[in-house]
Amino acid sequence: MNWNLGFLLLLLGLFVVDNCEANTCPGCVDLDDIIFNKTIERFPYAMVKFDIAFPYGEKHEAFAAFSRAAHAVTDDLLIATVGIKDYGDNENKELGERYDIDDKKFPGIMLFRHGVNDFLHFPEHLDITVDNLKTFVSSNTELFIGKEGCLKEYNELAKNFVNQNEEEQKLRLQKAEELKQSLKRETDQASAQFYKLFMEKLMAQGYDYFEQEIKRLQRLKAGKVSAAKKQELSRKLNILESFRVHVLTKEEL
Repeated sequence: MNWNLGFLLLLLGLFVVDNCEANTCPGCVDLDDIIFNKTIERFPYAMVKFDIAFPYGEKHEAFAAFSRAAHAVTDDLLIATVGIKDYGDNENKELGERYDIDDKKFPGIMLFRHGVNDFLHFPEHLDITVDNLKTFVSSNTELFIGKEGCLKEYNELAKNFVNQNEEEQKLRLQKAEELKQSLKRETDQASAQFYKLFMEKLMAQGYDYFEQEIKRLQRLKAGKVSAAKKQELSRKLNILESFRVHVLTKEEL
């Protein structure tokens, strides 16, 4: 074998390995037009990514990361992929057309609810990120796939917290303390403490605290900090974001 041929085979081998690794999606079920309906119908919910046959890149990696996060918290959400080919037998092309998937804008991501006829398209204007995928599911189902550090029960207490009257805020703060006693994991207990801290600060300083603290934490995270500290700051930001409101009451304006 001459040198040029050996080098060419080496490059080809690396190309194949890279593409196989790029196509990895832990926890994802590969669907085709034969088993699509049968599989979707077996789960209360399904998140499906329609893409090229051998996907790669940041969007695919985000979907794979979302798959890992979803499987860690629920068994009720199927995570699946559909590879569409525009050559040969045009595998799954009709399936993509059935759901108006634009092959010029791959990937197309869809959420199916209780079957193949109730579905939502992931909004085109949103970036395909792990957090946006989580929010998409949590906003359109009763499933909770929270951002890192967030706890479902505490997010409910944080929802619209700043718009509540003082009595209701105190009740929520008390509930937060009670819930903390039942938490087993240290990371969950740490998150619960952050929720409580933010509640107390918002009660004392109002919504101005939210805006100022968001900026402060973002500034710290962008600075020269250790990986562990950056992860902690990310968790704090995620938790604080659960207190965000879009309409303030007259008392807060």
